[in-house]
This record gives sequence, structure tokens and C-alpha cells, in this order.
Amino acid sequence: MDTNRLRQFCVIAETGSMTKAAELLHITHSGLSKAMKLLQEELGYALLRPSGRGLALTDDGIRIYQNAKEFLAKEEQLFNVRPLPQKQPLRIGTVEIFLASLCENLGLMQVDNHTVTLLDLNPGQIEQLVADRQIEYGITYVPYPMDNITIIEAGKYQLGCYHLQGYFEKMNISEIHFVVPALGLSSNPLGIKERDGWLESVTPRNRKYSVNLLSTGIELTLQGLCAIYIPKFLANNINKNRKGSNKLVEHAIPSVQKNMQRVFLIKHKDQPEDSSFREIKKLTQRLVQN
Repeated sequence: MDTNRLRQFCVIAETGSMTKAAELLHITHSGLSKAMKLLQEELGYALLRPSGRGLALTDDGIRIYQNAKEFLAKEEQLFNVRPLPQKQPLRIGTVEIFLASLCENLGLMQVDNHTVTLLDLNPGQIEQLVADRQIEYGITYVPYPMDNITIIEAGKYQLGCYHLQGYFEKMNISEIHFVVPALGLSSNPLGIKERDGWLESVTPRNRKYSVNLLSTGIELTLQGLCAIYIPKFLANNINKNRKGSNKLVEHAIPSVQKNMQRVFLIKHKDQPEDSSFREIKKLTQRLVQN
């Protein structure tokens, strides 16, 4: 059935006149009359009857008119539905020490129009994925310069030696059992060799445990088995959920240890410094706040 004929029939029903309906529809009287003849033949019953100088609806015509109005209204809704706005991907790669804080602060960002992907990556891998446009932003403490990327210093944070309260407190730093990253860093412009930033050549540690996950090192530390060298903001976040003697405490380290590190935001050189970039930069700065 041609829905346009139903629409024409409704105009006739509302005006009570074939002539007025033809004028409103911008078609000829004969063309409209022919369309109504075809519609009634298709349905198998009359919809219109003469009434004075105009037209009125038959009982079947009243029923068809009511149903047609509902049908045409639904048809209009169907074809006038606005498409849902396309959500832009927001893919962020970072190292493990920033990941928990990143999740904690993500709610402060305006991400309603984005699909968010968070990746735990290695330094160097972050920069490569940004350069290849596989992620939009990277957050790292060891930037590796590459073509097609821009490196922005976003802040500084303090590192410290932490252990469970009541353990190792009277021991010299060289006597304390440490948990350390199992793998070092490849050559980089900052000269950082240990993933946790400790200067092993300046102050050798008692490397009792080696792990490839920061979360494993933290768990060993919370069991009282060792100390760990981590950012102060991370230690504070851990202590938020712990009470009394179950908290981490900081142990003094030799002054020759450089316990300040910088955090860098990585973006593609063609990525505009728009509202999304500014939000990510603020987020990066929040990560390292104590």
C-alpha cells in the first residue's frame, strides 16, 4: 500500500473537500480523485461519501482515518530519529605506577562523549603507540623521543622508601630487604636504569625479591617481608584504605639518592591542544599530587 495515499486521504477527511485537499497537497483534483479510487479498491470498501457540497467519512472511513493517523505519526517518528552521537575514542597508555591514580581521578574528567581505554604499557612502547596513532595520549616518567610525538613535562613527584609500620625501622638502608623490578630500562635520555628510579650505582640495595608487577611488590611489602621504593602519592593512596599499624611508613634514604622525578604527557605532534588535551594534562598533574 502506498502510504502517500493514506496521507492524502487524511487531508480529505480533515478538510471535508476534495478540492481543498488538492490545493493543500499541490496536486490536481483529478489526480487526487484517482488516488482515492485506487485506495478504496485496494481496501475493498468505500471510505468517502457525498455530504452536501463536500465529502464525509463512511463508518469504515472513520476507522481507517484513526488508524492511518496513528500509523503516519509512527512513520514520521521512525524516519526522523536523530542518530546517536558518535563517541570518540580516548585511549591512554601509562606505566603501572600511575594506573591506579589514573582510575581514581578519571571521574573528574568529562568523558561522556568518549569511549575510554586504559593500557598498562612500558616506557618506549607508549611513545611508539602514540606515534602510530594507536593511542591518543601517554603518561610516563621516562620519555623516549621519537618522530611524530610531542613530550610535555606535566609535573614532579617525590619517591620514597616505604615498609610496613613496625618493620625495618631501626635498620640501616643497606640491611633492609627490598623488592625491586625484575627488569631494567633500556637506554634513555634521562639515564634512568632501574624501573623504580633507584640509583643502584650510588646506593646498592639488598635485592631480596624481584617482581615484574608493581602490585606484587606492594603485596610483599604489606606482608612485612620487604621495603619498596615508590612515589609518595602511591604510598598515600595505599594508606587511605589501611588503619593503625597496617600502614606504610617512610624510611630515610641517603641524601645522594635523587628522590624527585618528573611526569610527562605524550601526544602525537598533530594532536590539537584542545579541550580533551587540557583535560588530560590536568589529570596528569593530579596523578602526582600528594
